[in-house]
Amino acid sequence: MTDLVSVRMGLLDKQIVDCNRLAIGRVDDLELAVSATDGAPKVDAMLTGAQALGERLGGALGGSMAAAAVRLRSRSAPSGPTRVDPALVAELEPFVRLTVRFDDLPHVAGLERWLATTIVEPLPGAGDASE
Repeated sequence: MTDLVSVRMGLLDKQIVDCNRLAIGRVDDLELAVSATDGAPKVDAMLTGAQALGERLGGALGGSMAAAAVRLRSRSAPSGPTRVDPALVAELEPFVRLTVRFDDLPHVAGLERWLATTIVEPLPGAGDASE
């Protein structure tokens, strides 16, 4: 088996799931590094989230999407698009499955986590169905 993958067909826009197959986002863009020894590109990071997708799309819509994501980011979150280390990938088919749980990736899906805890959880009926 080879470690070579078409990034366009094998990674971009694929669903990312944790080790329990919980969906956590999509591969919205990639960060590539070029090897100093042989000049071959390799994936340095998978980028996910609205900022990554907005920057990939470009134009007015993409710029607005990325700017909104930056404004809504937690102050404790790292700057730039959300990065997922490719070393965490367990398999690529039928989706990008990681070796770790969603809870072990606190920087991923920050806006969604904030919405869930701040907006959804306080709503009546949003918790346990028996309440």
